[in-house]
Amino acid sequence: MSSSMGLPRSALRHRPIYSYAEADIPAWVRASRQLGRRQRAWFHSLPGSSILLRLAARFPSASLATLVGLGMAIALLAILLAQWLGGWVSLISDDLHYGRPRTFQTDAFVGHEQTGQPSHFVALNIKGQIEVIELPGNNPAHARIFIGPRLAGSHVELVPITLQFTSSTHTRYPDMLLHIGPDTIRFRNTHTGFQLQP
Repeated sequence: MSSSMGLPRSALRHRPIYSYAEADIPAWVRASRQLGRRQRAWFHSLPGSSILLRLAARFPSASLATLVGLGMAIALLAILLAQWLGGWVSLISDDLHYGRPRTFQTDAFVGHEQTGQPSHFVALNIKGQIEVIELPGNNPAHARIFIGPRLAGSHVELVPITLQFTSSTHTRYPDMLLHIGPDTIRFRNTHTGFQLQP
């Protein structure tokens, strides 16, 4: 142990004794620095590269991967927000068109009229149970209720329903088509009412 320094010799920095041991160590040249110059040429041709370069100039400590990752995170948030907003707009549109509970009304000549006026139909979705009310010839004294399917799943009370009357044989007794979202159910016209077709 050296008494003059107070440090053991193992803690001292090694210095070569002979002069020939002193050789100039060349400065390290990073391979990524050379590679970066070549990469910049094709990077400028990419769409959106000007935005990334502006961000890189504004935040010089951020790497390109960080900026690309940040851009991807922002794009993901924008997609999620657009999906949520689209669902919300669809719900508001259905509320304005069909109300709550979901209701649809129409008039049609289906061959059950005796007064010369078209029959009035009201389709209801009450907590997932589909019901169709027919007022033949717009006369509430002869009202009939046709029970449709019971919907299963979450938020089934928000599914809109519509009615359409078509006749495959072109008679004056058209069948009733019940559109429930993307599905269609046919009620066959029995000349006095409608019967659910299996």
